[in-house]
Amino acid sequence: MSVDHGAPPIIPTDLLPYESYTEDPKWQIRFTAMWCAALGLGILLAAPRAFRLQNLQQTALLGVRVRGEYEEVPTQEPDTKLEPKTLEEEKGSPLKTMGRLLDSIRLWSLPGIPLNVGQMVVVAGYAVFALVCIILQVPLMENPNRAGFIALAQLPPVFLFASKNSPLTALLLGPGVDYTKLNYIHRWAGRFLFLGAMVHGALWINNHVIFDLPILTQQKESSGVAALATLCIIVLTSVAPVRRWCYSAFLVIHFLTFPAFFVTICYHTIYATPWIFPPIAFYAADVFLRVVRWRVVVGRVEGKDGGMSLIHIPLARTGWRAGQHVQMRALIGGRAWEAHPLSVCCADPAVSCLRAPDGGPIGMLLAARVCGDWSRALHEFSRTPVDADVDTADAEADLEAGEGEGHNEIVHEKREAPAPIRTEDDEDELPGREAHLMLEGPYGGPTLRVGDFERVLLFAGGSGVTFTLGVLDELVGRCVRLGRRDGEKTRRVVWCWCVRSFGAISWFAPHLLQIATLAARPEAQLDLRIRIFVTCLCDPTAVPRIPGCTVTEARPSVGQVLDRLLDPVAAPGADCCGDLGPIKGRDSTSGASSASASTDELRDADLEKGGQEPGEVSGRGGVAVFAAGPGSLIREAGNAVALANLGKGRAAGGVAFNAEVFTI
Repeated sequence: MSVDHGAPPIIPTDLLPYESYTEDPKWQIRFTAMWCAALGLGILLAAPRAFRLQNLQQTALLGVRVRGEYEEVPTQEPDTKLEPKTLEEEKGSPLKTMGRLLDSIRLWSLPGIPLNVGQMVVVAGYAVFALVCIILQVPLMENPNRAGFIALAQLPPVFLFASKNSPLTALLLGPGVDYTKLNYIHRWAGRFLFLGAMVHGALWINNHVIFDLPILTQQKESSGVAALATLCIIVLTSVAPVRRWCYSAFLVIHFLTFPAFFVTICYHTIYATPWIFPPIAFYAADVFLRVVRWRVVVGRVEGKDGGMSLIHIPLARTGWRAGQHVQMRALIGGRAWEAHPLSVCCADPAVSCLRAPDGGPIGMLLAARVCGDWSRALHEFSRTPVDADVDTADAEADLEAGEGEGHNEIVHEKREAPAPIRTEDDEDELPGREAHLMLEGPYGGPTLRVGDFERVLLFAGGSGVTFTLGVLDELVGRCVRLGRRDGEKTRRVVWCWCVRSFGAISWFAPHLLQIATLAARPEAQLDLRIRIFVTCLCDPTAVPRIPGCTVTEARPSVGQVLDRLLDPVAAPGADCCGDLGPIKGRDSTSGASSASASTDELRDADLEKGGQEPGEVSGRGGVAVFAAGPGSLIREAGNAVALANLGKGRAAGGVAFNAEVFTI
């Protein structure tokens, strides 16, 4: 006879053991849903801009095309008529005004912090997602598995925002938004992944120490420690000082350790496998598209005095646009495996103002300043005569094959042989040396259509000139050569370059001269002012004669230049950069003085011949600021644009900002 003992006792929920392998995978899904929803919101906010620039998207997808067809576009008379707008249209809707205000707040940055407010909001949101999923509703001290599960869930965003050819940059966020602008998310996601792994590993080791349990006895524990050690190596070798001073070592360690981390983490837990496949898919797609977009071309490397190398690639004529950059490998010596990003310094040949010495299209123009072993080797290669390489190779061959003292004397004689005498035919050859180059890309580019704004400020520091020079070339070409057929309404342009020495001006003086000559035509209706600021007095007599160009021994603030540009009317010959004190380019009696003053006299003489002052603008057509250079310059420019949008910029139709900075 059975006895009824009643219902079994119900254990209170708070006394039940935490089912980590049941609950924690649910939090992985929640974390993934959070960052995917935030990413979808970002794509939605970027959709209007991507739609406006959709005609530029195909150039980024197809890559550089070599030996493309080229048709000369005749210079057309610019369309000087602007469509009339009502005051309400010029001011914009309240929603647009609010968008400008939010955009101004987004651009603010604090001294010493490499992120602006917008980027800090993104990082803070990601941190909230990760920390909430790690610490919410879990006994973390007793069971630290949740932190490990969330660390695994961060592998997809880490690889997604590190890929050069991800769906985000190729299709969703529009032209100009490339891996360089999203790489900060990759870095911070990696840091929070490391945080989750450290919390999981440290608490797990602490529990084993408290309960006097062995740590490296079983396969699960030993593989977990190995995975954590591998992750520590990845993070410690990725800090900024290591990347800047040992970039090659950083790349090698980075690409060798993450497969080791994948292997060890899969040995550590079976729950890692689902989170390994998305990163592998992102990386495989990235590598595949890189290989597809590789182009091997023949270019001419021209070494300039002062440590600048110009790379001319005449057959790379389509598939890129001004301001984009390519990853270039120079197939010379033992440097073929190194790829470095170089900005395109000119516009498409159908638009560009630049022409080769023979009058044909210039093709693609790249520039590499000597700042490391690779760029130094490229510069030395360009300035080494071809005959010297042949003689050295013959001498080394003779040295290996010969024996005895007499043969060594022959080798010595070859090495000491004088340089060959140049003939008249040799003098007609182009400068520099030909080299086989491998191009990958293009990537990035401007996030704004420069012709959509009445006034444009291009501000560059150091090597950032390569980006702004290409944008200027495209703007002037579309306004002058193409006759504003795409509705360009730009009337006033200020191009500023801060550089260390006068000698650096000669690097791009021929290109600036060609651009400024077209822009100085009275029928162009384009007021182009070129201001070059140097920080040391080296050789002021070497300042070239460029229309509209003034060279000054000063370094103005971006805000000061922008404030002057926001004035609706600029008098002929007025200083476009405000009151900077004595302008050496005009007041001194040096050669730089005569060159700078004469360039302004050329423009004034053109106006007296019947040309219309191109500085007359409607005042509400918008202002665009393009800044390129070191991080400090970008932060200064962003703060200047944010301040302008809160003041004079609102009356000017708003100030848009495009930053181009490449940091390693």
